Amino acid sequence: MRRVDPSIVEILASATHATLYNFGADQEWERADVEGPLFIAARNAHPRVRLVVLNRLSMTNMVEDVDETFELEVVDRYLIFRRSDDETRIRGLWFHSLEEHARMGEILEKLVDEASQPPPPPPPQPAVAASLMGALSVNEPAAPLLSPSLFAPPAPAPVVPQSKPSLDLATFKDVLRELVEDDAFIQELHYRYQDKLQ
Repeated sequence: MRRVDPSIVEILASATHATLYNFGADQEWERADVEGPLFIAARNAHPRVRLVVLNRLSMTNMVEDVDETFELEVVDRYLIFRRSDDETRIRGLWFHSLEEHARMGEILEKLVDEASQPPPPPPPQPAVAASLMGALSVNEPAAPLLSPSLFAPPAPAPVVPQSKPSLDLATFKDVLRELVEDDAFIQELHYRYQDKLQ
């Protein structure tokens, strides 16, 4: 996923298969040449959330920002969306799995609602008091490292001393098991393997 977008820091949700449709000028749905695994990804830059379909049909992936201009409607097996700044372009994602459709729709509705809220104010800066002896810094609790909202401005990264990461064998085995059981990971791996064979 980082090859598609290096700012992605976390996969919030995924679906094994989605197909993109465009609503044409003739008022009909037309299948686009985009289908494959769908990801809702959190980013460390604006926009804070993106929809990504890793296209199995071509090298052109679908990348759609989920921000304050993103509008969503959940209908039947479709997630229909458009941007408020471009109301003529209406698109829809079709899902084979009703379970994945419901789960992705629920997550996206929450993210769209969150994106439409104004960002929280920045954390207060420590107050500085002046005295005859000099300036003293008033100690206040540290601001949280993670913002309460994906859409809030990112907090400055803390300075952490560099150390070599360690990973015991049991934890490494657990991580590998989780990856093997993750359908989206297996789909991506299969897609890349098939791509190498061609």
